[in-house]
Amino acid sequence: MSSDTGVICPLECVKSGCPSDPDWLEKHSTFVLTFSGILGAGLTVVLTYFLKSRCKKIKCCGLECDRTPVELTPDQIELQTQN
Repeated sequence: MSSDTGVICPLECVKSGCPSDPDWLEKHSTFVLTFSGILGAGLTVVLTYFLKSRCKKIKCCGLECDRTPVELTPDQIELQTQN
């Protein structure tokens, strides 16, 4: 600020309005986004394995699933030909 005219420089206004140091999340937002993407992809792979597996009891990474898979018989299969 100039003491003679009382005019505040626009750059001084911008600097005084913003904090000087960004917070942790703002500084490491790329890391947080990448890490959450990796965790989501890993969880998706595990759940897809559970869905496609024909096993009755599955244990993986602390998760346990006890289920009855769908049984297909030959008369339930329908083949279609394309011309």
